[in-house]
Amino acid sequence: MSTKKKNNPLPLGDMLRDLALLRASDCDLCSALPSSSKTTPLEAATPADVQSRDIDVSVERSYDFVKETRAAIRLLHRGEVDKQGGRLEDVRSRLEDVVAGLDNKGI
Repeated sequence: MSTKKKNNPLPLGDMLRDLALLRASDCDLCSALPSSSKTTPLEAATPADVQSRDIDVSVERSYDFVKETRAAIRLLHRGEVDKQGGRLEDVRSRLEDVVAGLDNKGI
Protein backbone atom coordinates (compact mmCIF):
# COMPACT_ATOMS: atom_id res chain seq x y z
CA MET A 1 0.00 0.00 0.00
CA SER A 2 1.42 3.37 -1.02
CA THR A 3 1.85 6.02 1.65
CA LYS A 4 2.14 8.85 -0.86
CA LYS A 5 -0.02 11.79 0.11
CA LYS A 6 -1.60 13.86 -2.65
CA ASN A 7 -0.02 17.31 -2.69
CA ASN A 8 -2.96 19.64 -2.12
CA PRO A 9 -1.92 23.28 -1.63
CA LEU A 10 -5.28 24.19 -0.09
CA PRO A 11 -6.46 21.27 2.05
CA LEU A 12 -10.01 21.76 3.23
CA GLY A 13 -9.24 21.03 6.89
CA ASP A 14 -6.50 23.63 7.03
CA MET A 15 -8.62 26.20 5.21
CA LEU A 16 -11.55 25.68 7.58
CA ARG A 17 -9.24 25.99 10.58
CA ASP A 18 -7.78 29.23 9.21
CA LEU A 19 -11.24 30.66 8.56
CA ALA A 20 -12.33 29.73 12.09
CA LEU A 21 -9.23 31.47 13.49
CA LEU A 22 -10.00 34.58 11.44
CA ARG A 23 -13.55 34.61 12.70
CA ALA A 24 -12.50 34.09 16.32
CA SER A 25 -9.82 36.78 16.12
CA ASP A 26 -12.43 39.41 15.23
CA CYS A 27 -10.31 40.42 12.24
CA ASP A 28 -11.84 42.83 9.71
CA LEU A 29 -11.22 41.09 6.36
CA CYS A 30 -12.00 44.22 4.39
CA SER A 31 -8.72 45.66 5.67
CA ALA A 32 -6.99 43.12 3.38
CA LEU A 33 -8.65 44.62 0.30
CA PRO A 34 -7.35 47.72 -1.42
CA SER A 35 -9.32 50.81 -0.53
CA SER A 36 -11.93 51.69 -3.10
CA SER A 37 -12.01 55.07 -4.73
CA LYS A 38 -15.75 55.36 -4.19
CA THR A 39 -16.49 58.27 -1.92
CA THR A 40 -19.96 59.26 -0.90
CA PRO A 41 -20.87 62.50 0.78
CA LEU A 42 -21.50 62.17 4.47
CA GLU A 43 -25.24 62.84 4.69
CA ALA A 44 -25.82 60.89 7.90
CA ALA A 45 -26.44 63.06 10.92
CA THR A 46 -26.53 60.47 13.68
CA PRO A 47 -23.79 58.13 14.87
CA ALA A 48 -26.14 55.19 14.26
CA ASP A 49 -26.43 56.16 10.60
CA VAL A 50 -22.65 56.47 10.29
CA GLN A 51 -22.19 53.09 11.95
CA SER A 52 -24.80 51.53 9.67
CA ARG A 53 -23.02 52.95 6.63
CA ASP A 54 -19.68 51.61 7.91
CA ILE A 55 -21.22 48.17 8.38
CA ASP A 56 -22.68 48.24 4.87
CA VAL A 57 -19.31 49.21 3.40
CA SER A 58 -17.58 46.48 5.42
CA VAL A 59 -20.07 43.87 4.21
CA GLU A 60 -19.66 45.01 0.60
CA ARG A 61 -15.88 44.79 0.86
CA SER A 62 -16.18 41.35 2.48
CA TYR A 63 -18.24 40.18 -0.50
CA ASP A 64 -15.54 41.53 -2.83
CA PHE A 65 -12.90 39.66 -0.83
CA VAL A 66 -14.86 36.40 -1.05
CA LYS A 67 -15.42 36.87 -4.79
CA GLU A 68 -11.71 37.39 -5.42
CA THR A 69 -10.80 34.44 -3.19
CA ARG A 70 -13.20 32.15 -5.03
CA ALA A 71 -11.76 33.28 -8.36
CA ALA A 72 -8.25 32.47 -7.12
CA ILE A 73 -9.35 29.02 -5.92
CA ARG A 74 -11.05 28.34 -9.27
CA LEU A 75 -7.80 29.24 -11.05
CA LEU A 76 -5.92 26.88 -8.79
CA HIS A 77 -8.30 23.99 -9.41
CA ARG A 78 -8.28 24.53 -13.19
CA GLY A 79 -4.52 24.17 -13.20
CA GLU A 80 -3.95 27.67 -14.57
CA VAL A 81 -1.31 28.33 -11.94
CA ASP A 82 0.66 25.26 -12.99
CA LYS A 83 0.32 26.15 -16.68
CA GLN A 84 1.59 29.68 -16.12
CA GLY A 85 4.39 28.37 -13.91
CA GLY A 86 5.45 26.03 -16.68
CA ARG A 87 5.46 28.85 -19.21
CA LEU A 88 7.52 31.03 -16.86
CA GLU A 89 10.01 28.23 -16.33
CA ASP A 90 10.33 27.77 -20.10
CA VAL A 91 10.94 31.50 -20.64
CA ARG A 92 13.46 31.55 -17.78
CA SER A 93 15.43 28.66 -19.25
CA ARG A 94 15.44 30.30 -22.70
CA LEU A 95 16.71 33.55 -21.21
CA GLU A 96 19.45 31.65 -19.39
CA ASP A 97 20.46 30.13 -22.75
CA VAL A 98 20.57 33.61 -24.30
CA VAL A 99 22.73 34.93 -21.44
CA ALA A 100 25.05 31.93 -21.74
CA GLY A 101 25.33 32.53 -25.49
CA LEU A 102 26.15 36.19 -24.95
CA ASP A 103 28.77 35.29 -22.33
CA ASN A 104 30.42 32.85 -24.76
CA LYS A 105 30.66 35.56 -27.43
CA GLY A 106 32.13 38.03 -24.94
CA ILE A 107 29.30 40.54 -25.15
